Amino acid sequence: MEKGKPRSQHHSLKTITPVLAFYFLVLFPAVNLAFPDNQFIYEYWPILYFAFVLVLALALKHVSPQELGFTNFGKLLGLGVLLGLIPVISVPLLDNLLIEAGLSQSELFAGADLRVPAEMGFNNSLSGNIFTAIVITFVDQVFVTGLVINHFLKKQHVGQAMIAGGLLYSLFHFKPSLGNLILGTISVGLLRATGSIVVPILVHTGFAVAEALIVFHHPRLISLLVFLV
Repeated sequence: MEKGKPRSQHHSLKTITPVLAFYFLVLFPAVNLAFPDNQFIYEYWPILYFAFVLVLALALKHVSPQELGFTNFGKLLGLGVLLGLIPVISVPLLDNLLIEAGLSQSELFAGADLRVPAEMGFNNSLSGNIFTAIVITFVDQVFVTGLVINHFLKKQHVGQAMIAGGLLYSLFHFKPSLGNLILGTISVGLLRATGSIVVPILVHTGFAVAEALIVFHHPRLISLLVFLV
């Protein structure tokens, strides 16, 4: 064991390293080569792998719920819900602001009714969006932020951890987008500030609900969403 490193952290890092190597070096190329036209597998294989690893790691006691960030649940639930509501409430407010400012008919936002979300890469299925908002956000945050980033960047200064966390979050999703960078940065910052994964999960859920609101009820804002995803 490395000198000065806690036993639990050392054990977790030994567990995470081969998991990540298999994810990036084996699964990613294998899925793209074997299932190039299967949209379901292409879209959901990372989250299935994340869930499998979490269940296995918890079952084998390689990591504990506390090490994943499940602490102070009751105390931080209200804060998480409050912060998660911010992106949700911002959607109708921003849409109304565009209308009041006369920007709704500008070249960027005009023709909202003619836009087809599915053709632009967005999920227009209600069940799919509910699954994303509840299940995918939970598994995603617990694995990427709670397990991987939290352990690898534990010794980093909060500012460095937030920047590196945003970059790693984008890397894990194979999408170097502004949205993933911002979400990863916010998630790591909230985890550091609260010491709990509960708040990042609820904020991520809020962003997922906001995206669904845009797709189903405020298509004018899809133009802005494209820049993020």
